[in-house]
Amino acid sequence: MSDILYYLLEMIPVMLVAIPFVVYLRFKSRKRKGNPPTNRWHELGLLFFSVYVIGLFYETIVPRNGISLQHFQMRFQEDMILGVNLKLFQVFKDVYNAIHYLDLWQPFFINFLGNIAIFMPIGFLLPLLWRKMEMFPFVFITALSLSIFIETMQLPQMRSTDVDDLWLNTLGAVLGYLVYKGMKKGMPSIGSKCKQIV
Repeated sequence: MSDILYYLLEMIPVMLVAIPFVVYLRFKSRKRKGNPPTNRWHELGLLFFSVYVIGLFYETIVPRNGISLQHFQMRFQEDMILGVNLKLFQVFKDVYNAIHYLDLWQPFFINFLGNIAIFMPIGFLLPLLWRKMEMFPFVFITALSLSIFIETMQLPQMRSTDVDDLWLNTLGAVLGYLVYKGMKKGMPSIGSKCKQIV
């Protein structure tokens, strides 16, 4: 569990640096639109959502070991796909083998729980901030598209690209969405307080 916390803590400095830039861009955007009516809770939620996505992209897309087209080509040479898992549910086998044979729990926390946990805020914040996103298909499609974008951006890098990450990320967003729906039942005002006015 500390591994997930480590990755989330790694995102925090980037998120903090991003805050003034996001505030500035939002201010410029609102000024261009003639300063429409504001909902401070929506603005605060939008700020958090924006910096969280920046932190997420930093953690999953920003190259750690370099990026090259040559590496991208090597991955698909001679019918071999290096560092790319296209086998659905391979994560279960990998996690089982790591725990059973190596007594290694890191793949469970990082590859399995981590991929779910990191997308839960996305599934929670989307319906919280936008009315349209209260409909489940919109959250599902947005989360899946975001995950596909991340996995595609990882292809030319020296890091793994995994089809299982797609459904794990999307599952995380679905769980976040369910948390939002559950909270809305207990606190109906949460559903309207943070919504965009226009």
